Amino acid sequence: MKYAAIVMVVLVIAGAVLGIYTAANARIQVLSVTMSAASGDERQSDFAMLQQAMDHGALIGTPYTDELAGSSSDYSFFTYTFRLKNGGLIDAEMVEIQPVPANGDVLCYTSLDSTQATAELTVKAGSERDAWCVVLTDRQNQQEHLVTRSFRITYYIWGVAKSTVVTYK
Repeated sequence: MKYAAIVMVVLVIAGAVLGIYTAANARIQVLSVTMSAASGDERQSDFAMLQQAMDHGALIGTPYTDELAGSSSDYSFFTYTFRLKNGGLIDAEMVEIQPVPANGDVLCYTSLDSTQATAELTVKAGSERDAWCVVLTDRQNQQEHLVTRSFRITYYIWGVAKSTVVTYK
């Protein structure tokens, strides 16, 4: 009986330590943020796809205006690359990156690949991966995007929404 009690105490302590570790590390860390810019002329096919999605109300992303007027040469694409790390034991699911809107922003979308606008993003437990947030902005206001910018990263762990704010400088 004495041995069974000792084993039970050890199991309870081990379970408590595992639970505390899991809860303490159930978050995403942002290891780095980089940015690349491209004119709308360089990404005409992407612009056409986004324009068509906006016209049909089928945009997978966040629009900041009602329509995408003009031609691709009137806009610039800013692609922010985030290196995300999930040090916990549970997958971080439905990761979404949203910029704090700036003057001239038209829309943004998040993806696994800088060329995909519709992919679901999950950061597996104990792993790192890249995620992209693409911001389409009016070319007249593009200088504002070359300075400090904030992003809210929202995700779910165990069905509980969590978020963090990251600043790109």
